[in-house]
Amino acid sequence: MKTCKRRRARWDSGPRPPGWVRHVVIHSTEGGTAASVAADFATRPRERGASTQLVIDDKECYRCVPDLVIPWGAPGVNRSGLHIEHCGFAAWLRGEWLLHSPMLHDSAEKAALWCWLYHIPRRWLTVNELRAGKAGFCRHVDASRAFIGSGHTDPGAGFPGEAYLRLVKQFYKQIVEERTR
Repeated sequence: MKTCKRRRARWDSGPRPPGWVRHVVIHSTEGGTAASVAADFATRPRERGASTQLVIDDKECYRCVPDLVIPWGAPGVNRSGLHIEHCGFAAWLRGEWLLHSPMLHDSAEKAALWCWLYHIPRRWLTVNELRAGKAGFCRHVDASRAFIGSGHTDPGAGFPGEAYLRLVKQFYKQIVEERTR
């Protein structure tokens, strides 16, 4: 598993116990590289404050907030979510996302480890399931629709959700096999 560089985000809502973690939240950055987005999170003024656990592109990964710290990523799933920003655009079509397989693989591998560590089901949640408090994966747009109606659309309709979840399940199986030997 590729190691993430560290660049601490400026804003968060403090610590949380492991039992609160129930979601993996998928985002797109709408531009930039992992390094530039992590630098932005480290320097944003409070009125534009935002943060995430990981920012990933095809070449690098940055850890911005520890797992057990509440990020400012998507209201409604901040306390319960581990957030991954992908350096891509909500307007991308499925094929454009799939051209970035190194980013998707790195993200899926890290998400699979979170699933193992925090007992997160490997399934996409509907907006209603998210509202009902079920655990699993969601997109920023789903959290916006479920809780606040902010207008966020990331990671977009073209994000290859089923292909991504297949990768998560493959990596999860490897993690279980390695850790139960």
